[in-house]
Amino acid sequence: MIFKNEEHKKSYEEFKLRACISEFDKERKSLFYLLALLEETRNNINDLYDFENNWIKHEGLNKGWQTSGSIKVSKLAFNLYNGWKGEDGDDYSPLELFSVSDENREYLLESIRIRFS
Repeated sequence: MIFKNEEHKKSYEEFKLRACISEFDKERKSLFYLLALLEETRNNINDLYDFENNWIKHEGLNKGWQTSGSIKVSKLAFNLYNGWKGEDGDDYSPLELFSVSDENREYLLESIRIRFS
C-alpha cells in the first residue's frame, strides 16, 4: 500500500482501529484509505463517517469545508464503500473523479486496488 505521507498512513491506521474493521473488510479499508488522504477529510472525518453506527454520512459532501479535491476523494470513497452514486445530478464518472490535473490520481487508483484486490 502506498501512502502520500506519514499523516496519511497514521490517520488510515487510526480510522481502521476506531471502526474495528477486520483485515478482510476491503470496503472500509478503501474508504478509510481515501478519507485519510487529505487534510480536509482527515480533520472532518466525523462529518463523513459515523463510527458509532459504522456507516457513511452522505450529508458530509455538502459541508463548507469541502474543496474540489476533497469532494472527488469523498465521492470515490463512498462509491467504493457501497456503490453509492449520489443524488440526481452528481457526477461520479471517471472523467470527473480522475481529471487530468489531479495530483492525487495515484492514490485514487490505489484505493481501487485495495477494494478489488
